[in-house]
Amino acid sequence: MLSTEDYIRLSIQNNLFWIRIMKEHAVFIEATMPPPGRQYANQAGRFKQNYDRLMRLTIRLSNGVIQADDLHSGQFYTQYTIEAEQQAQISTGINIDTNLTRMEQNIEPYNPNCAVNTYMEQSISALNENLLSLTNSFVRFKAELLELRTTCGLFTMMYTADIEHVLLEAQRYQKILVGLQNRVDMNPEDDINFWTQNMVGHAKVMRGELDPTQGVFINQANAFANTFDTLANEETSVCNTPTEGTLLGETEDIAEFKAMITQGIIDCKVQAIMLALYTDHLLREANHFIWLLK
Repeated sequence: MLSTEDYIRLSIQNNLFWIRIMKEHAVFIEATMPPPGRQYANQAGRFKQNYDRLMRLTIRLSNGVIQADDLHSGQFYTQYTIEAEQQAQISTGINIDTNLTRMEQNIEPYNPNCAVNTYMEQSISALNENLLSLTNSFVRFKAELLELRTTCGLFTMMYTADIEHVLLEAQRYQKILVGLQNRVDMNPEDDINFWTQNMVGHAKVMRGELDPTQGVFINQANAFANTFDTLANEETSVCNTPTEGTLLGETEDIAEFKAMITQGIIDCKVQAIMLALYTDHLLREANHFIWLLK
């Protein structure tokens, strides 16, 4: 059973990370939807707006709650995020509120003098309930998109595997929010299994969205896909389970690769059909996994 202090801290930590992930999923869905799917693009835009609203509230509740090292871990924002957001807005025409990122950068770190009180607990609980309701709706929306995509009822520039990937992440956030509201912490083994599989998906999607001229980077992405595929398979084996040290080292390596690709896309030195915001998004997820492993 989580203490009140842990409930507040874990809620803020998870929401700061996951709300940004969810709102960017909405951006990517909207940006890759051709005109016949305009109604779905519009729905995605509304999800983005709603997550933006709740992200602003989360940031306001965050001051004095999170340790400085956690705030600067690269899982909530990176050195590339604001520029990547600005480029994405120019490239897609979708409004992206960079002020939220600036607000995150200015969150005050943990302060023991910040009282854990009933008002704070009630505010967090209400926030989590709103986020759970919104994420439940987002899960249903993504599941509908996946069904339409796999049955050829809707064309989108997102891979089917990528739609499944963002659905699984929304379901993960859904599960975390339910656990928090029941005052139950997540099982660390579940986290490791989930994020190891995610690193496989990241590498495979990057491999497919790099321009065919980018042979060196494609080969690197393919190597990461093979490595994490092997690690994911080993996790299901009783006799040959990878150590957390191995996972940490490989995740740090793929994070460096994602950072390099993000900077390359920003500088127009890497050709791809990915936004820099997309690879920055993947980088933040790798940084989150690194933080969990540490």
